[in-house]
Amino acid sequence: MKRIVIASVAAAALLTGGTAFAVAGGGNDGAQSTSTATQTTDAPAPTTTRASLSDVAHAALKAVPGTLDSIDREHGRWEADVLGKDGKWHEVTLDASNAKVIGQHIDRDTDAEDSAEARALRNADVSAIEAARKAASRGTVTSVEFDDDRTPAWEVETVKNHKERDLNVDAHSGKVTQAPADDHDGDDDHGDDD
Repeated sequence: MKRIVIASVAAAALLTGGTAFAVAGGGNDGAQSTSTATQTTDAPAPTTTRASLSDVAHAALKAVPGTLDSIDREHGRWEADVLGKDGKWHEVTLDASNAKVIGQHIDRDTDAEDSAEARALRNADVSAIEAARKAASRGTVTSVEFDDDRTPAWEVETVKNHKERDLNVDAHSGKVTQAPADDHDGDDDHGDDD
């Protein structure tokens, strides 16, 4: 008789500077899991892991040096927008299981709003990864996106107990606040929500 023991970890965590934060890696409920299946037979034990938001962010920035503008899990892949050191907007697609780049291209459809966002993003004191760390105490981070429409801030989506929560992290002070319920005006160029 085969016995299978499956150990699951509720969230993958990044340990940096004594701070741990969990980020989503898959599923519709936003829960990140790292699973290891161990069989008591002679067959090798299969291992399945999911790359964390932090792993993916670092891989995107390695592929395109610059400043991360947004990162989001879509259709089983991570999508990252990076303002490259070359001054161009890059879209990077990464594998959700191992954070390897599976596609990238330069966004050639830019306008004056993109130039204004680039200036605001370069002047931000808080990075996308720092914003995710600050918001992580309120749930598992599923996406981070820069918004310069009003006061420059990071829009961070979190999930806790299967409930999605939208937070704003001030791009200068790092203060975390609940996003207004009507914070979706549909004019965002780099994601689904504004």
